[in-house]
Amino acid sequence: MAKSPGMEIKVGIFVFIAILLLAYLTTLITRDRIITRDTYTVHADFENVSGLQANSPVEIAGINVGSVKEISLVNHRARVSMVIREDITIYADSRATIRTRGVLGDKFVEINPGSPQQQALEDGGMVAHGIQPTDLDQVMARVGDIADDISEVSRSVANVFGGPEGERDMREFFEHLRMAAVQLNQIVQTNARGIEMVVSNFENFSGDLQQISQANKENINQIIDNFATYSDQLNITLSRIGDILETVQHGEGPVTTLLEDRQMSEDLRRTAASLEGITRKLEEGEGTLGKLITEDDTGRKIDDALDGINEFLDRFDRFQTVVDFRSEYMARTGDMKSYLNLTLQPAEDRFYLLSLVDDPKGRTRTTDTTTRKWVDGEFQREVREREEKTQKDRIKFSAQLAKRWNNFILRGGLIESTGGFGMDYFLWDERIKLYTEFFDLGADRPHLKSGANLYFLDNFYLTAGFDDYVSRRDSSFFAGLGFYFTDEDLKYLMTSVPLPDN
Repeated sequence: MAKSPGMEIKVGIFVFIAILLLAYLTTLITRDRIITRDTYTVHADFENVSGLQANSPVEIAGINVGSVKEISLVNHRARVSMVIREDITIYADSRATIRTRGVLGDKFVEINPGSPQQQALEDGGMVAHGIQPTDLDQVMARVGDIADDISEVSRSVANVFGGPEGERDMREFFEHLRMAAVQLNQIVQTNARGIEMVVSNFENFSGDLQQISQANKENINQIIDNFATYSDQLNITLSRIGDILETVQHGEGPVTTLLEDRQMSEDLRRTAASLEGITRKLEEGEGTLGKLITEDDTGRKIDDALDGINEFLDRFDRFQTVVDFRSEYMARTGDMKSYLNLTLQPAEDRFYLLSLVDDPKGRTRTTDTTTRKWVDGEFQREVREREEKTQKDRIKFSAQLAKRWNNFILRGGLIESTGGFGMDYFLWDERIKLYTEFFDLGADRPHLKSGANLYFLDNFYLTAGFDDYVSRRDSSFFAGLGFYFTDEDLKYLMTSVPLPDN
């Protein structure tokens, strides 16, 4: 006997309410659980604090030591006031950096407390440096320029090696290389005996050398003693050179006469004049080195180049990646539907979502055929046939572009191998996500799916909702479990895998 659809809806509503209640209790338990002792306040100035909110955590070496108390605008810069535990000491040369936990994670402030040799900050003190990473827009543009250059190089290579002549030259090159390898193999095989004899001679020579060293230990010791004697003689020679320099200092001896030579004095004067001319050109700004010293534009250009390199590295640091996998149990059919998602986020307000979907029911296509029958030019009847075909391959693809405004996300593109769009909304500090998807819009009844995700621990979440609830035949309640890895998790996993010993 088939189950009543009303009973499935009641069960789904009950599970959904239970998930919301669990999320609310989790929020009550974890809210404001970190700062429970005496605190003091420090401030840090930033150029941009987009995404950072009050009550965001403050960490040192990955440990929560406070929270963001207030964000205000002072002299056209964002001033972040942070509440720090009283047992944590921050010094005058400290640095504060705005970080992002994962692709869609919270913003938080990471503090480098500085060196203990500096003076400790008191209540209301100012952190010396405020640093925030930048996005990857310019980085991607420069990567595009590099890709264009590579394309031009590959086109040039294709022009050189393309055509019948290039193909013939390449064929001749590889043919010559093959012949050289064959000849080398023949030489090795022909002289294998000789090579073995060479190795044997080296072994005999090594044995003879060992015997000679054992038989002539006294001579070797004598050579070492001779080296010690030569070292003593070298010390005596250096002492004599010191005496000569002292004689020169007192104006005596042939060396002094050499230094008093007029020609040598003239050469020294010319050398000094040349150095004076070079110095004057530098002061007047002549040449590349002179422009660097005297012109501010050259210095600014160098500073701009260094800033561009720094910005490139900062934008690369902000590129985020998330790998997500989840399985959903379909209550109506008892099947499992699985998703493998890859999220690429080049900026805070947009990302790309690629997915592989293992759908147990596959994809059904419907074809309508109309046949009209005519007898002796007269219309007799019209026959309409509808044929439904289900593909055996259950793998579907998704490729979506998403745009984010605060807690709301709008995305669109390919959803399960059909055109569509979706919407997401985050609640309770992004611990709960509500989502709706519309796809397969060309069918008689489009595919609508709605649900909610509850995130817990660090990498897991529960999901539940209704799938294809517009269709009377395929609508079903679903529930499942998923887990995800951010780029930080992937870096940790890659560095923790032991490498095999050679």
